[in-house]
Order: sequence, then structure tokens, then C-alpha cells
Amino acid sequence: MAINFRKIAQDELSLSPLMAGREQIKTEELIGQVITITDFDFATITDKGEQKTFPVLLLAEYPDRYYNGGALLNKLCEAWAAAADGDIESASAELRQSGGVKFKVSTTKTKSGNNLTSIDLV
Repeated sequence: MAINFRKIAQDELSLSPLMAGREQIKTEELIGQVITITDFDFATITDKGEQKTFPVLLLAEYPDRYYNGGALLNKLCEAWAAAADGDIESASAELRQSGGVKFKVSTTKTKSGNNLTSIDLV
């Protein structure tokens, strides 16, 4: 049996299995597009001593890439997981089997003039 050291390293060094072997897609690349979220997971990092959790998403339109979602998508993915009694893998599998959910990504401004990325259900 041959050990695939590269695959093992790739899997172990990823924050989520959804990241393994995929390149990250940036928000700027998605602005104005309709995307279909087909899978999700959560990743946790420590930033300045504080743990931060964010969703990792797979998009039907970009099968070789993954997207790290922000606050709105985190809230959405938490609700999806909660609907499956907290079983993230089960919820993600069911999402994939259903064909995913479509969103349009756009930018808007807050009252104070800051950029905000919004997602609208299609």
C-alpha cells in the first residue's frame, strides 16, 4: 500500500475538508453574480487571541474553489445546521442533494458609508 503523503498533508493542514485541494475565491470576484451554495462547513481560527468561526462554502459555479463567508452567511449556515439538530455534515449533504440554494451577491453602503456585502435569495 502506497501512502499518499501529499494528500494527507493537504487534508491535515486545511481548516475544513471543504478547503482541501481548492483555492479560495474572494468576495470581489462574486459581486454581481448569482451563486449556488451546495455545501458548507465551519472553520475556526485564533486571531489576536480570540477564536473566530466562519463558514466555508462550496459553490456550484466554482467546483475547484471555496468561499469563506462573513456574518450573514455564518448566521445562515448556523440556521441550516440547527435545522439538522446541529449535524453540520448531514445538513450540508442534504443541501447538496437538494441542488443548493441560489443567491445574488452585491455591495451596498451602510449609513456611515462603509461597504457591506449583501446576499439576496434568488
